[in-house]
Amino acid sequence: MTLMYKEGTFPVEYREVQVRHMMSALYRLRSINVSGLAGMGKSNLVRFIVSHPQVRPRYLKERANDYVFVHVDCAGLAESSEVEILTEMAVELQRDPITQTAPAPSLAPPGIRRALKDLLLGVDPGLNLVLVLDYFDEAAAKLAPAFFNYLFHLRNSRPRGNLAYVFVTRRPLGHLHELQELLDAGCIVGPLTTQDALDSLRRDEVRLGCTFSPAQREALIACTGGHPGLMKNGAELAASGKVDVGASGEEAARQLLQSEQVINLCRELWNDLVPGEQAILLNVARAGRQGDKGTRGQGDKETGRQGEARQGNSLNVMRGVPGSGDAASVAYLERNGVLVRRGAAPEEPGVAIFCPLFEVFAHQVATATAGAVRIAAVAPNQAHIETVTGKEQVPLPPRVFALLLALTEGRGQVLTADALISRVYGQEAAGVTDAALSQLVKRLREALDPPARRMANDPTYESVETIRGVGYRLNG
Repeated sequence: MTLMYKEGTFPVEYREVQVRHMMSALYRLRSINVSGLAGMGKSNLVRFIVSHPQVRPRYLKERANDYVFVHVDCAGLAESSEVEILTEMAVELQRDPITQTAPAPSLAPPGIRRALKDLLLGVDPGLNLVLVLDYFDEAAAKLAPAFFNYLFHLRNSRPRGNLAYVFVTRRPLGHLHELQELLDAGCIVGPLTTQDALDSLRRDEVRLGCTFSPAQREALIACTGGHPGLMKNGAELAASGKVDVGASGEEAARQLLQSEQVINLCRELWNDLVPGEQAILLNVARAGRQGDKGTRGQGDKETGRQGEARQGNSLNVMRGVPGSGDAASVAYLERNGVLVRRGAAPEEPGVAIFCPLFEVFAHQVATATAGAVRIAAVAPNQAHIETVTGKEQVPLPPRVFALLLALTEGRGQVLTADALISRVYGQEAAGVTDAALSQLVKRLREALDPPARRMANDPTYESVETIRGVGYRLNG
């Protein structure tokens, strides 16, 4: 039985690179984890594979008729428990005439493992069965190793071992215990290619009853970077006249960010990233505002295909930015299409946020977090750090605490070295040099900056600001 989804009408070349990757694994009866950040179209991809009538002949060739796909949507499950997932698998199997078990086994929770195994043994042993577990994130976080080991043994219960799994998640799965040995290299779903994005916009035009000009299509793709969810929302807003897609990339982005749906999708995309990855994007956004002022307002002249260099405000070079993050995090962001290389030439290094829309969003986050750290001196000898994400106490040596106390009492003011030496050292101030005070300031920063940067998600934050030639000021 071929499942019917709207993706079954997409062009057969849709997401060709990712589909070829997945089908190559399944051809070899390997399981695979399909991952991609919020709104990138992972579910569209797997629904395309399970429902398009030409996918199997195109990619599986002579073995096309030997494969059966069972699509299990975990999004509607109440608890994402093992029993629920296995029951859903069994229900989907029973809907398909490939099962030959008679009578149908009971799906009562105590015997669900045995029931599912009986159903699978009732499938023609010559058929290669693929179980697709879509929206698997919540379940994966709850399931014990025993679940994945059961899936491994379920596969081995088939006479030919011809059972494969496709796990669809936002972040790559961790180690899957015994099942790990069956996994192929993961498939990452990022922004659409230019052709796929154009096809998607034409489908939106039919749905919305409008026609965009070639220039408008190009502008929508460039502004959203070919991100399927952002592009869909952009098309709806453009069709309703709420967004002028003829505006510059940054201006169009600001208009789109007036929409609650667009903001929420950007937040989802942002929250799919871990703090270190977010910190990299914050740095890129801040660096872009400082380094690309001369190109503001020029707009984008190229389409938003993943990996293409972009002009104007989206070319944010992360070159020598403090706290720019480790290479593994940068590589992860690149693989997922959130960062793109500015240029291939060695003399033109750096990365850019993949589209003006998400760049403007990241800059708004950066602006919101700037100055969001509050520091207080709390007896005995502790610094109290507070941000929107929480609070933390940091113990300090007495002299370092005295410096923090002096700075907090003069909060907002620039305090001279002499004034600080007098207040920190009291009767011992005579003979204390500016260099000694500088070392004390360094010790205070070393105590406060790491937790404050982590809590504020701002790797450039510095608790004590040096005002050259004048003195010091507390930044918090």
